[in-house]
Amino acid sequence: MNELLYLSELVVEDLKKKIEDNLERYRGSGFSQSASEIGWNIRLEGREFNLKLLESLDSERSAQGDFKNSMIVWEALSRLTPSEANEEQIWTRLSHIEGFEYTQGRWLKPDSSEEKQISAIKKHFFANGRTGIRDDHSLSRLWWNAYIANLAYPEKPERALELILKTADIRSNIVERPRISMRTPLLHGILKVLDTNEAQITEASFRAFMVTINRKGAGLIFESLPQDKVDDFIQSCFDPEKTQTVNS
Repeated sequence: MNELLYLSELVVEDLKKKIEDNLERYRGSGFSQSASEIGWNIRLEGREFNLKLLESLDSERSAQGDFKNSMIVWEALSRLTPSEANEEQIWTRLSHIEGFEYTQGRWLKPDSSEEKQISAIKKHFFANGRTGIRDDHSLSRLWWNAYIANLAYPEKPERALELILKTADIRSNIVERPRISMRTPLLHGILKVLDTNEAQITEASFRAFMVTINRKGAGLIFESLPQDKVDDFIQSCFDPEKTQTVNS
């Protein structure tokens, strides 16, 4: 087990300013020589984490790869609180040190232009704001996938994660929309329908399903209803014949 270390704000800002100066380090062996420098190793007190698991991350570009990697990051870092998981200093340290090899392999294409590499570094090595942390940073996006799956469908968290990552459109509608992802009863009902009707779910049918939920559910306070009532309502919004018409 390991202590979780994070960067000072000054180090984060310095790294952001010096991306072009450090480009060869991003392309090459990284920042391991900086790991013990002042401002690079502030301790998150009170807990230990199995950071060695991050060495098993796979840079495969697929939904299955994201599923496996989300499970690994969650196992390594599930003891983070949601508040801590919104801290740029934690994620920037991880992508520059413990998760550097994965981040480099997954997001920094060696045959890309310098301009595109710099853009990728800004987006995936740094955790810029809440949306950047949730959707773009190489490691934090994986943590949030798993966190939302565990929160919304605790009886089947791995299945929930698999469903969330089935297509990019499903993830964007669930994870990237706080009015969905942070409303646990609503999201539980959505995942339950996806679970029981997976064979009929396509990107187009899913969009139609979400449109119906938004239209019929306007004004409903799902948090005040028993979960079985929410589940029944969500199921009533799924109409295979209607979604097939939308698909055509």
